[in-house]
Amino acid sequence: MAAQGGIGWIKERAGFVAGIAVGLAAGLVLVGLMVADSSSGKRHQGASATPSASSGGTAPSTAASPSPSASGSAGAVPPLVAGTVSLDGWKLTLPVDKDGDLSGKAKELQTAAVTAPWLVRNADGSLTFWAPSAGATTSNSEHSRTELVSDNDFTFGGSGVHTLSALLSIGQVPTTDPDITIGQIHGGGTLKSIPFVMLHWRDGNIVAIVKTVMHGSSSQSITLLKGVPLNARFSYSMTDEGNGTLSLTATCNGATKTVTTQVVPAFMGTDERFQVGDYQQATSSSSASDGGRVTFYAIQAS
Repeated sequence: MAAQGGIGWIKERAGFVAGIAVGLAAGLVLVGLMVADSSSGKRHQGASATPSASSGGTAPSTAASPSPSASGSAGAVPPLVAGTVSLDGWKLTLPVDKDGDLSGKAKELQTAAVTAPWLVRNADGSLTFWAPSAGATTSNSEHSRTELVSDNDFTFGGSGVHTLSALLSIGQVPTTDPDITIGQIHGGGTLKSIPFVMLHWRDGNIVAIVKTVMHGSSSQSITLLKGVPLNARFSYSMTDEGNGTLSLTATCNGATKTVTTQVVPAFMGTDERFQVGDYQQATSSSSASDGGRVTFYAIQAS
């Protein structure tokens, strides 16, 4: 009987220990879930915060009015997917005149089409734009370009949300001025001589120049990213939020920065259009092969 009592005590003790083990395991699982949920929340918060300079983002200039603010939500667009870039809905400005010469007034195709060597389609469906440093120019510019011009104008701040987004890489820049305008919100109609927003790849930095006056050169400069090398893929978007604000976003190698700025009244209600391509900023060349070369893997305008 004593032996049986001892055995019963041992079984009872073992059951008690097993119960504690089960309880501890359940507690650990619960704690793990709580930690995972907390970490997930922090990650989501981080995605909407302003990137630090070490992550590739820089604080925008506040010297000019209106002051931009960093944000991770405004102007957000779905990630672009590389594929066959459509030319539907675009005109094309070329760096040659009507006779094919690299001088005089730039020729514009009313319906954009692949036009070698200025615009060529690659095997993967992407488009490579080439613009020599010395070439034909438009009436209001001294820089040659190979650039798409949208057929669809819109009223800024008064006709809903409008976005231009692109996925691209810079293959070559002019030797005298390593600067290419890769996207614009540009005046249309009677304002066709006035660029409103010009997005540059400028010596490795993604910089937006936003005019603050209709006539004149006053503008604010907003640096979105630094250290974007040649041949690296990056993306950008420019969005008229339809409420008087402009959102600008750039992403490269996992670093993203979005800046939202208030638009000055002069541009509210104006006729605007998107332009995208290779608007190189040099005015002289060292050789016939000097200029800007940009490949676009995706272009979307809405």
